[in-house]
Amino acid sequence: MQNIKIYIPTFLLFLIGYCGLASEPDPCNYNHEFMLLKPFCDLCGCATSSGSSGFGTLANSNFIGLRYTHQSFESKDGIFANSPSSHEYLNTYQLWAQIPITQKFYASASLPYQDLNRTFESGSANEALNGIGDASVVGWFKWQFYSNKENDSIPYPVTRPLSKHSIQIGVGAKLPTGEFEESLTDRVNPGFQVGTGSLDGIFSLGYNYGGDKIGFSSMLTYYLKGENKNDYRYGNQFNYSGNVYYKIPFTRSSLMPFVGVSGDSYQSIEQYEEAQADTDGRLLNGTFGTEYATGKFILGANAAIPISQDLFGGNVKASERLTIYVNFAL
Repeated sequence: MQNIKIYIPTFLLFLIGYCGLASEPDPCNYNHEFMLLKPFCDLCGCATSSGSSGFGTLANSNFIGLRYTHQSFESKDGIFANSPSSHEYLNTYQLWAQIPITQKFYASASLPYQDLNRTFESGSANEALNGIGDASVVGWFKWQFYSNKENDSIPYPVTRPLSKHSIQIGVGAKLPTGEFEESLTDRVNPGFQVGTGSLDGIFSLGYNYGGDKIGFSSMLTYYLKGENKNDYRYGNQFNYSGNVYYKIPFTRSSLMPFVGVSGDSYQSIEQYEEAQADTDGRLLNGTFGTEYATGKFILGANAAIPISQDLFGGNVKASERLTIYVNFAL
C-alpha cells in the first residue's frame, strides 16, 4: 500500500509536466535548462546522502559552485512517550558542478564536507563527526524533443525547431570517499555517518519543460546500495520529485520562485545479509524556494518541509531542510 501511495503522485507529476503551457522565446541570455532535480539523497544522514539535495539548478545546466545544506532529526530510543531522545544536526558544505561533454552528454559531480553533531536528552556525552563525505559522479544523456511546428521562414527547413520539452537519463556512482564507523550503527539513527564505506549505483530519469514564464521539472532516481567492508549495506532507495517554477525577468537578471514535492522510499538496512528491524521508511516533503540569476552568477535557496513520514519504525522524525548555494555559470 505504501508503494501505491508513492507511485501515484509520481505519475501525476509526470502528467503535469507533459501538459505544460505554450511559451514565447526566452528573452534572456542565460542557458536555461530548468533542472531543479533532487538526487544524491538518502535517509537521515549526510553520509548516505552525500549531503546533497539536487543534481542541478533552475538557472543553467553548466556551472561550478558551492552549496550549504542544514538538516536535523529527532531520534527516540524506546517505545514509550517519555523515552530518551537524541537530536542530530547535519551540516554539509559541498563543492558541486555540472560540466558539458558534448551537445547531448554532460556530467555532474559533488564533493561534500560533513559537520555532524548529536545531543542526548539523557545527559550522555554529545557526539561530533566531521570530514570529507562520499563523492558522487553522474553522466547524463539529454534527449531533446522537436517541435511539430515547422519553421515557416525557410521553404525547406533542414531540421525542425526544438521544442521546450526534454528528457534526461543519468547513470553514475557514489564513491566511498567518506569514513564509515561501525560503532555508530547501533544508534537509533544509523545514518549519522560521514560516509557509507560502499560503492553505490545511481540511475535517474528526468523530464523538463522550460517555458518563457512557467516551467516544470521532475526526476525519478533509484539508488542501488553496495556492501562495505564491514558487511554493512544501507537499503536501496527510490526517490521522486517535481517542481513548478515561475520566471520573473528583469533587464539583466531573472528571479524564479518555485514550489513542488519530493519523496523517498527506503528498504531495510542489512548486515551480514540479514535485514535489520525498523530500518526502512518513507518520507514525503513539500518544497519551495527561489533562484536569482544575474550575469554568470546564480544565487539560490530552497527548503523542504515534511508532509508525512514513517522512518525507522517511527523512531526517527525529520525536520525542515534548508539549502543555499552560489554558482558560477560556465
